[in-house]
Amino acid sequence: MLIANVSPRTMAKTTDTGWLSHALEEDEEGYEVVGYDADHSKQFWSWSKPEKGGFSFPVHLMASAQFHKEVAPPTGKTIAMVDCGHSENHPHIADSVLRVADLVILHMSPTSGDYERISDPEDATPFMDILRRSAPLRATRAMPPTWVLLNRTVANAGSTGYYREEMTKDGYDVFSTVIPRSERFADSIGAPVEGAAKTAFGALVTEMKKRGLLPVGDLEGGQ
Repeated sequence: MLIANVSPRTMAKTTDTGWLSHALEEDEEGYEVVGYDADHSKQFWSWSKPEKGGFSFPVHLMASAQFHKEVAPPTGKTIAMVDCGHSENHPHIADSVLRVADLVILHMSPTSGDYERISDPEDATPFMDILRRSAPLRATRAMPPTWVLLNRTVANAGSTGYYREEMTKDGYDVFSTVIPRSERFADSIGAPVEGAAKTAFGALVTEMKKRGLLPVGDLEGGQ
């Protein structure tokens, strides 16, 4: 399957993508991960290099409006993790990735600024409109399944619950698992990722399996 990690602008998307990729690889289901950096910043790809994080899985550069033609979603328990270019700045890349995504994770901090970038039509194109315009171009003729991941959250802060409710009202599914504000995550780009399955990202993988968003168990014929 192909998971598109998206956001309108900088919302810790690359950090989340790297840690979630490692948590998937460490999971007991034995997922095999392949990464695609579809962002001109090349952070995900650079982080994977031996002199940086030294990922155990490959990350390919693919910031292209032809992504949907050049990358085929894998089958079985192989998961393609895509760090997608910011939808505000690179809509052609986002549109191409969404054409083939099996699952979209919309990364968002529970703040007014991030919420307005996703939902306020006066600030930018609402992300729901981007999802809708992808539907006619997809094989299913439907929007890709999309879940919001709240990150940079503060323990016991009312903002987390508030923006969870607001995003739900806007028609989004929102993960119960949240990614806390943490120096470990904030300063991790460019350093090795260790023990991801024992962090909130491991809990996120568990939730994704329980919700039927990931392949589980033996898959006959690699499907």
